[in-house]
Amino acid sequence: MPATSPQTSRWQKAGWITALALTVAAVLLHLFSFTVVGGLWRDEIGLANISLLPSWKEVFWGLMHDHCPVVFPAVVRTWAALGLAHTDTGLRVLGLCIGLFLLASFWAASRMMGKGLPLLSLALVAVNPVVIRYGDSIRGYALGIAFIVLTMGLIWRYLEKPNAGRGLLAGVAAVVSVQTLYQNAFFLLAIGIGGMVVSFRQRQPAKAFGILGIGFLAALSLLPYVNPIRRAQSWWVISQYGTSLEMAAHHLSGLTGSFLSVWVLVAVIALVAGIGRALMAPRQDAAADRLDLPLFGSLALALGAAGFAVFIKLTGLPTQVWYYIPVLCFTVLCCDAILPRALPATTVGVLVIAVGALVVSPSAYSALRWRQTNGDLLAAQVSKAAGAGDLIIVHPWYYGLSFAYYYRGAAAWTTLPPIGDYRFHRYDLIKAELQMTNAIAPVLHQVETTLRSGNRVWLVGRIPLPPLDAKAPGNPPPAPHGPYGWADQPYTIAWGMELGYLLEHHVTNVTLLVDPATNAIPINPAEKMTLTVTRGWRDGAPGTNQP
Repeated sequence: MPATSPQTSRWQKAGWITALALTVAAVLLHLFSFTVVGGLWRDEIGLANISLLPSWKEVFWGLMHDHCPVVFPAVVRTWAALGLAHTDTGLRVLGLCIGLFLLASFWAASRMMGKGLPLLSLALVAVNPVVIRYGDSIRGYALGIAFIVLTMGLIWRYLEKPNAGRGLLAGVAAVVSVQTLYQNAFFLLAIGIGGMVVSFRQRQPAKAFGILGIGFLAALSLLPYVNPIRRAQSWWVISQYGTSLEMAAHHLSGLTGSFLSVWVLVAVIALVAGIGRALMAPRQDAAADRLDLPLFGSLALALGAAGFAVFIKLTGLPTQVWYYIPVLCFTVLCCDAILPRALPATTVGVLVIAVGALVVSPSAYSALRWRQTNGDLLAAQVSKAAGAGDLIIVHPWYYGLSFAYYYRGAAAWTTLPPIGDYRFHRYDLIKAELQMTNAIAPVLHQVETTLRSGNRVWLVGRIPLPPLDAKAPGNPPPAPHGPYGWADQPYTIAWGMELGYLLEHHVTNVTLLVDPATNAIPINPAEKMTLTVTRGWRDGAPGTNQP
């Protein structure tokens, strides 16, 4: 082995120092986020409630109402068996542990793949506040990413030196990864194809069949979900608005911030360098073996990104910023494997990116200083203030998950429209309401009765109060026969406007108690609720719909 030059040794030392410093910075950011993130928001509550259903049969039924397989619920149930999942703090500790596990997985995979340093993973992912915020949440993202990261490293170890032990370990990791996130199946397919191409390039087809077996085992493990997923499409249709390139670009920009151009540039250079060097190097070249890892990483990168796009298209869901965390993590993992070997000249550039991320990492504290919800605070406030004769309206209906989780008061509460289960997202129940005429008429009658009796109506969430001269909002025709088809959002907006119109024309007193826009600590825009109390009734305006 050629001796390492003093200059190379200095770069390696600088790389180690930077990588360790970024790791410490990431750990501190995780700890800070843990102290400020607050209560659980509805997506976390839904999955936690599914995970803690009384039996495994019920858990599998509940998974049709979420977007993840069984591993994360199993982890939550195990955490609960230890007595740690019955408080927000206990669940937040679980999220913190999983976030740190993801951090460790980048190190483990990089050491397995050529004993490298995860500089790009640390710089572009580990200190990213969006990744920390949603990775540490009670969802399966960070855990699923950690397992696919480890799977890639273990499959590479199998390629280096195939044996039964390494193959079995890679197979177990592959199964667990797809059982944690469905999208990992597409990443695993990309990794498998990359490994098989390298095997054939090395003229060792036996390794290719071993990798094929690993992929087959993982695919087989997903068969129990096929029919439940097919059945679930009958109600997920109401939220399948699809996405667009503009929406994807917007979310990627929100995820990567000022590093978006860096992320794209690094990915393109790594892809071109990895495949280009492998194509140009003759098989008999003594240096060709050192190009197998870049080729493996490049194929995984290209096919993984394409597979992720196919996955997003197949779901039909409007994407959110956290949907793109897996593909960001997978991309930078591949880049860490490719660049130092396919294009050694990029070593300085990678180090500069890492140092730059370290320098700006303190700014992440400001980005992390927000609560995931204020639903816990509002529910506690209303629990104390609302009387037994009062009525609480929570809108939109999905805010009911958070309110049901935290509310402990005497007053009755409901949503627009009322549904029978607020443990997790029951789109099947909402779909049934979309097919009704005047679905919220019973709630409007309750509001009128409560106010006429001298009691108060509390409004939690987002209920618009139109101007007095506004026309009465129309009632959308039953779905799917109206102009919106099965789309639920226009109905949700219409229901809120209908209640707002009623209150604006009949209520004598409206008091805004909580305006999250004035909160000292920012609140997750997806669950930033207002609290308003109304009292008094006046006649003379258009009447309500009677049940």
